[in-house]
Amino acid sequence: MARANPHLEWLQPTDDEVEDFEPEPWHDLYFRAFDDLRFDRFYGALGGEGPITYLAKSRYAEDLGLSGTDLRFFHLFMNVVDGEHLSQVGERAAASKEQRGR
Repeated sequence: MARANPHLEWLQPTDDEVEDFEPEPWHDLYFRAFDDLRFDRFYGALGGEGPITYLAKSRYAEDLGLSGTDLRFFHLFMNVVDGEHLSQVGERAAASKEQRGR
C-alpha cells in the first residue's frame, strides 16, 4: 500500500520498520486467508499467475461472516498480500529468464 500511495507519509515505513517487521495478531487473518486461497487464481498455459479471484475472496469472507467495512478491508488487505506475492513471483521469473539468457 505504501508504494501505491507514496503521497501518504503515514503509510511509508521507516528503514527500521522494513528490516524489523514483526507480524501483529490481526495480520493472521490475512496470512491464513492467503494460504487457503493462493491457488484460487488463473495460471497461464505458458507460465505466469493472475491474482486470486474476487469470487474466491468473497466466498471466503462470506464463510467468515465478514460484511460492510470488514469486507472492504478484507478485500483491500488480501489484494495487498496477493500483490506482493505476484510481485515476488514476477521478480523471480525475470531473474530466471535473465540467468538463462547468459
